Amino acid sequence: MMKIKSLLFFLCLLVIIPSCKKKEIHNAVSKTSAEHQPDFIIEWWELIYSQVAYQRIKPPVASRMYAYLGISIYEAALPGMPSYVSMEEQLKDLDGLPRPHSQEVYDWPTVIIHSLYLTSDELFSRFVHTTEKDFISLRDRQLAERASKVSKAVFDRSEKYGKELADALIEWVKKDQFDDTRFYTFYQLPSRNEHPERWEPTESNTDPCEPYWSSLRPFFLASGEQCDVSLPVPFDASPDSDFRSYVNEILEYDRTLTEDQRDIAFHWADDPGETSTPPGHWTYIMNYSIQQEDLNLEEAAAIYALVGVGIADAFIASWYTKYKVNLLRPKTYIQEYMDMPEWEPLVETPPFPEFTSAHSVVSTVASELLTEIFGDNYSLMDSTHVQIGLPPRKINSFREAAYKASMSRVYGGIHYKFAIESGIDQGQCVTRQILKKIKLKENGSLQFIQKK
Repeated sequence: MMKIKSLLFFLCLLVIIPSCKKKEIHNAVSKTSAEHQPDFIIEWWELIYSQVAYQRIKPPVASRMYAYLGISIYEAALPGMPSYVSMEEQLKDLDGLPRPHSQEVYDWPTVIIHSLYLTSDELFSRFVHTTEKDFISLRDRQLAERASKVSKAVFDRSEKYGKELADALIEWVKKDQFDDTRFYTFYQLPSRNEHPERWEPTESNTDPCEPYWSSLRPFFLASGEQCDVSLPVPFDASPDSDFRSYVNEILEYDRTLTEDQRDIAFHWADDPGETSTPPGHWTYIMNYSIQQEDLNLEEAAAIYALVGVGIADAFIASWYTKYKVNLLRPKTYIQEYMDMPEWEPLVETPPFPEFTSAHSVVSTVASELLTEIFGDNYSLMDSTHVQIGLPPRKINSFREAAYKASMSRVYGGIHYKFAIESGIDQGQCVTRQILKKIKLKENGSLQFIQKK
């Protein structure tokens, strides 16, 4: 009897072990991703930016879009990237992604185009697509171009795999709790009775922006709480308080703002409805760097994935602290406690609590990741807002740009400087967590760029 049981156990192992064998990710018979250029992806980003602005999509929601699109590009290009590994199993709930046949030829741009179109369609599905034809037109034009360069068998196989991959990614996207939070209607602004330090919207007829955002599934953070920071300066309405000194600093800038400081405030305002919002601004800068260095598809795909998830986690962390601390904006303080009921900031105050400065958190994370890739003292022209009449500004380093982006909120009158400083600290924490956990190259390096 024992021999029979042992034989049955051995036979079971023969069945189970092959099914547990790790799936082959890479494909050695097709052109590598490095042999392609990412120009067609730049076209997708430009269309997505315009839609984010046109649909007035909120900054946290935009950050989610950019992150998932970056992952979609990366995983679609990955089979042609032999020294890279998947984000599968690095990210919560992401497993079971389909993989192409290792001995059949594919065209990775065709795979990416189809995956990008379907993923974009899902991510924009809650917004009115008055120009949805632009997505279809871009897809069809790019696919027609690919069809002219590869055989029908390769094209059809690539298109089929792109759809299979997109379907699997979309199922994963749907599990991040975003859809659930669309139906949360029970948020009530905490009363300011006996709590004058609490935030309230400064503009009439505005609702709090995404009060449940920190409940979304993060990418490399354990939770939004992981990089929480404490309020360093307690609220105080008295004229000689530390808190009042930070308010006075805002008013001093308001009175003496230089032309350059004013330009910085407007350049980094990144208002929804006019722009692709703060996360879009940094992904614009990412794209400028990719184009300036003439990077190939492999290099670009890795950068899209890394910067995208970093920006998204930055918003989750900042939003956790914002709605936990729930601190009033400078406009409310100045109007109520400094006998200036008509005072208005230079830029419009957004509808969410003050601390921490999300622009500081996001800019710090983006700049640190881009510095990790391209190096410090990397210069380029930032033409993000030329389309709305703002001139290009030179960037001498990503970190310098991040600091200007952060200080723009003090110049604009919508943040206390301590919220900037704490936001930078929070961004550094998010960056450390991502760099500690993420693995894209098999050797663990984040040096994506091959020296020309």
